[in-house]
Amino acid sequence: MKQDSTRNTAYTVDCEDYVHVVKFNPFDSGDACSLIAYGGNNYVVVGTCRFQEEDAEVEGMQYKTLRTFHHGIRVDAIAWSPETRLDALPPQIRFCTAASDRKLRLFTSDLQDKNEFKTFDGHSDYINDLVFAPKEGQEVASVSDDHTCRYAFSSKHY
Repeated sequence: MKQDSTRNTAYTVDCEDYVHVVKFNPFDSGDACSLIAYGGNNYVVVGTCRFQEEDAEVEGMQYKTLRTFHHGIRVDAIAWSPETRLDALPPQIRFCTAASDRKLRLFTSDLQDKNEFKTFDGHSDYINDLVFAPKEGQEVASVSDDHTCRYAFSSKHY
């Protein structure tokens, strides 16, 4: 992590390739760190951040990569599931991506052996954004240049 010398509150995390999208987890994940995901041409990286503004013991920012997920195609949007928990045993990471192939991909991981994804088809044009239902996270809504809003059920019982 590098602190930008031109501004006191800007931090930099070096990435290995192009980054097209970044998203903090807006939900409580059961950990003091903030979860962040960023996506590039063929991957999504999930990590944690802790900032000096939130924790006096941190100098600048602490960043830790938890897992890199192979995506296979450019990532255009990321949405976090409220089911994501770092304090669960095992931890559960759930997020969904929109890609340039007009598909959604739902990722589920325990950050150990379980790393799964499910693909959802349906849009016929660029997907502009996506979001999980905020309470239980069983549905994902996406909007597209095809002039539709589509819903997919993300529960474990597909």
